[in-house]
Amino acid sequence: MTEFDYLKIAKWVLIVLLAGFIGQFGKSLSKHLMGKVRLKKRSLAGRTEESMHITGRDHIEDKPGVKEPQPGAGQVIFPEEEANQKKKLAKALAKQKKKEAKALEKQGSL
Repeated sequence: MTEFDYLKIAKWVLIVLLAGFIGQFGKSLSKHLMGKVRLKKRSLAGRTEESMHITGRDHIEDKPGVKEPQPGAGQVIFPEEEANQKKKLAKALAKQKKKEAKALEKQGSL
């Protein structure tokens, strides 16, 4: 039988673990830095408070069973984010209508 060199095995295991740690740290750091750059670009691109709007609870439609994700009071939301939220709400409403139709169909067949 061949002998295992446990020192070499331990050394390679430590190298792999260290590389993983460094990679994870680098990923987190790059995400943080990219976020800062995005914020800086938004402010430099001329996005002012006129092109943004402050959301409130006055324009929210109350739909039973569907909750629209809303930012906190006074939180700034960009127009593209609002469009995404409206799209999600429309999708949730369509899903709810489909479930209701299926339930009615099921009750009719009984």
